[in-house]
Amino acid sequence: MKKPTLSILCAAVAGFAVTSIMTRTLRRRRKILSQPFPAEWEAVLQAEVIFFRSLQPDEQVRFRRELQIFLGEKLITGIKTEVDTTTRVLAAASAVIPIFGFPEWEWDQISEVLIYPSRYDQEYQFDGDQGRHILGQVGTGYMNRLMILSKPDLLQGFRNPGDKRNVGVHEFAHLVDKSDGTIDGLPRVGLDRKAVGPWIELVRRKMEEIDRGDSDINDYGATNPEEFFAVASEYFFERPGIM
Repeated sequence: MKKPTLSILCAAVAGFAVTSIMTRTLRRRRKILSQPFPAEWEAVLQAEVIFFRSLQPDEQVRFRRELQIFLGEKLITGIKTEVDTTTRVLAAASAVIPIFGFPEWEWDQISEVLIYPSRYDQEYQFDGDQGRHILGQVGTGYMNRLMILSKPDLLQGFRNPGDKRNVGVHEFAHLVDKSDGTIDGLPRVGLDRKAVGPWIELVRRKMEEIDRGDSDINDYGATNPEEFFAVASEYFFERPGIM
């Protein structure tokens, strides 16, 4: 029999803690998914989310499950604005769309989405007429694990699916990028080691095309590689055929 040691004890405690957390998560999700999918949520998906409507029936089932889990585990909080059913569902759809190709994905990087009544400035203020040009952002520092979305721009992103712009998808693409700890335009998923070099070169060329006016990608994509990734994500999920 192996002699007990402190390291064995620590390993056992750590293993128990991980198992306990996973079991608790599974129990919570079973409870969330045991509830029928609300008819009003389905109505929003059918009316507003062209990505959902384009899926096969079995894929739509998975999309509903992912959306139900997101809304069951994350907070959607209005800041001086009402968060109605449409706003909640579209915020959650913004999270599901970018990672739908990764069924095992976990949104560990976020706990709450703050919905602002309008665009805002660098000080997170949405009153006044000056400097209110920010549509959304991923929080850092004391705002870590938070995301801010301008409500009118969130809604507009889904109601004009042909403009290649969707602020919700844009900000959640930043979080996908951040999954390796850094927002740098090099996401941890979907890009193996051999593809990193070609990807960096592709981004460089496409950013130069934007600067020259030879691209229909939003000019904001030329800001830096991380914004290029988020802008390109908006484009792809709205107009994949053109891209």
